[in-house]
Amino acid sequence: MIAPDVPALLASRPLVGGLAVPWITVRMPDGRYRFGAVDYHRHRRALRDRLCQTCGGPLEPARIVFAMRDSDLKLLVSPEPGMHPVCAHYSARSCPMLAGRLPHHRASDPAYLADLGVTSHGDPTGSRAAAPAERWHLLWATDYQPIINPLTGQPAALVLPEQLLRVRPAGPPPLGPDDAGTPAGPASHP
Repeated sequence: MIAPDVPALLASRPLVGGLAVPWITVRMPDGRYRFGAVDYHRHRRALRDRLCQTCGGPLEPARIVFAMRDSDLKLLVSPEPGMHPVCAHYSARSCPMLAGRLPHHRASDPAYLADLGVTSHGDPTGSRAAAPAERWHLLWATDYQPIINPLTGQPAALVLPEQLLRVRPAGPPPLGPDDAGTPAGPASHP
């Protein structure tokens, strides 16, 4: 994959392999970033203070984009903090999970991060390790309510039906187990 151009809004973010590192990404004790692992404190702050998870800047009221899996979309509950539209567009192209380029979640158990003194979450129940990837969608909303997700006990964003503006797939369905481009499951329709 060729890294997409980094938008001006993300110009101050560190780059790894040509990709802008999202603001909520865990930074390891040795200074490296761990894509896919979420800094728990920044995650909570982003939800509470309405900050973009990608650039860390304040979100504009009435123009908030959430990345939601099929299972999140059914409940209108996002475990992911919101993003600016330009940050969401960049994330949907640069993140292999959002873009549907990964057939499974990472196989490693994120518990080892705690052994390193890193406060992280993103898979609080440990149920996603090596699990098949779900399709991701971008949901535009006018606002949200910060909540504690009753299914995970973790901070999340609840989008009320009257706050919903539109939903679009973030990318194609995830690749199938043969990793040859076969969709992993039925395609969802906007």
